[in-house]
Amino acid sequence: MELRQGNRFRNYTLNVVTAVIVIGSLLPLIWLFLTSIKPQVIAFSLPPKWIFTPTFKNFVSVFTDAAFMKSYYNSVVVSVMTTAISLYFGVLSGYSLARSKSMAGKVMGLWIILVRMASPIMFILPLYIMLRTVGALDSYLGLALTYLLITLPFVTWMMSSFFKGIPEEIEEAALLDGCGRVKVLTKINLPLVLPGIATCAIFTFINSWNEFLYALIISGRGTRTAPVMVQGFITFEGINWGELAAVGVFVTLPVLVVSFIFQKGLVKGLTGGAVK
Repeated sequence: MELRQGNRFRNYTLNVVTAVIVIGSLLPLIWLFLTSIKPQVIAFSLPPKWIFTPTFKNFVSVFTDAAFMKSYYNSVVVSVMTTAISLYFGVLSGYSLARSKSMAGKVMGLWIILVRMASPIMFILPLYIMLRTVGALDSYLGLALTYLLITLPFVTWMMSSFFKGIPEEIEEAALLDGCGRVKVLTKINLPLVLPGIATCAIFTFINSWNEFLYALIISGRGTRTAPVMVQGFITFEGINWGELAAVGVFVTLPVLVVSFIFQKGLVKGLTGGAVK
């Protein structure tokens, strides 16, 4: 009886702590949304007004801003392109690292993780010079290749851990049955590591979508991304908090939607990677 009551108390305490953490995490998003639908005159009134007539004027102003909508489209294109390239090369390189038995493979894996640990600002100048030399500044491809410095090492190491969790005996049996190495990878291994691929896709998309430093330096007027354009709402004349909050909601929405849709694959991928 005492043991059962103790378990109930622990479960109740855990639920309360979890609820507090979830509510605390959602408060900034709730505040952001409420600010976006408040009239400008009461956006930061003290004490805060919780009862007011909502207005969608801020969202209409953002949607009709051609420059921002263009930057939003640029973010979508660059993020999708970066995710596709990272998954393609990350899966192949992760599989190679997982099955490599040579010292060169281990050194390559170490070099990849060292690049990921380095500060992104270290690569700004050489990247800018190289992209300018080949004429890739202010282009979608130039931005996507730049983002690979952030996303590709993560995808490589994450996929390597998943491929290591697949017994090599399965591949050896398939090879004996006449399957080639490419067919073994596509028909046997990839279906087994789909949770890992989903996890890498989500993290790659989020990192590409939120990236600011490289986009600020590498992009131009034609490829300016949404995170860079957000600062355009902060001017010397003042800050339009309502429109800025509406932009924040609009920019945050794709990340929330993608994470919600693939949350099952994300949880499986994270727990699977941790165990392996």
